Amino acid sequence: MNTIQQPSDSISRRTLTSRQQMKKNFEKRAKRKWLVFFPLLLLLVSYLAIIFLGSIFIDDRKLDELEKLRSNEDFVTMEQMPTYLPEAFLSIEDHRFYYHFGIDPISIARSVVVDIQTGSFAQGGSTITMQLAKNQFLTQEKSIGRKLKEVVIAINLERMYTKDELIEIYLNTIYFGHGTYGIEQAANFYFGDSFLRNTQPQEVLTLSEATTLASLPKGPEIYSPIINPQKAIDRQAIVLKRMEQLGFISPKERRTAAWKSIDELPVLQ
Repeated sequence: MNTIQQPSDSISRRTLTSRQQMKKNFEKRAKRKWLVFFPLLLLLVSYLAIIFLGSIFIDDRKLDELEKLRSNEDFVTMEQMPTYLPEAFLSIEDHRFYYHFGIDPISIARSVVVDIQTGSFAQGGSTITMQLAKNQFLTQEKSIGRKLKEVVIAINLERMYTKDELIEIYLNTIYFGHGTYGIEQAANFYFGDSFLRNTQPQEVLTLSEATTLASLPKGPEIYSPIINPQKAIDRQAIVLKRMEQLGFISPKERRTAAWKSIDELPVLQ
């Protein structure tokens, strides 16, 4: 009788084993799907949270001021600028500007490492959009809380404006030292030029002058060609070299545009 029941017992065990294996396979597939779904869900929730926080952190009154600035007759558009002007700023301030979404993870990671090593907030890792967020909506306080607000606002600004609109707003609002704000005031103050009085962009600022202005955001008074002409020349050389490395200008153009001495600086004093 035991001999007759053996095949049946064997089949039952195989069936049970097969069912257990199927269950394990199903659980594995479910876990794999969850591993894919969970990060996507987390990203979605984070994005919605950033949009919500942006509506809190972005002052509607200041946003209205930006819109009024863009409609102002003194506002300089990209079409009025020589192409090398925004390229100079992008080269030295945020060369991945057209490829990120308001924050640059590579730059932030690098700055975090430096900040940890130095024990300070010396390296901000700020993109142009983040600088715009800080200058227009926040204070100059250096803290983690303010930095997080800066990130949230920057991502929301990227939703509201195109890249070209953001660089336009940045160049029309940034501080250039000596009480000057915006590229029109800076061009007029330092070199006696005006985008509004000229119809040909190339006639407003030379590459030498554009790269001198692009040197200023890091330290408007430190690199002022009026206060510290030699530091201005050294900083301009860095901007030109960076433009060459990124392919915006040729080696010959870099050498031609570089100030050779303090006497060459055509600044108005």
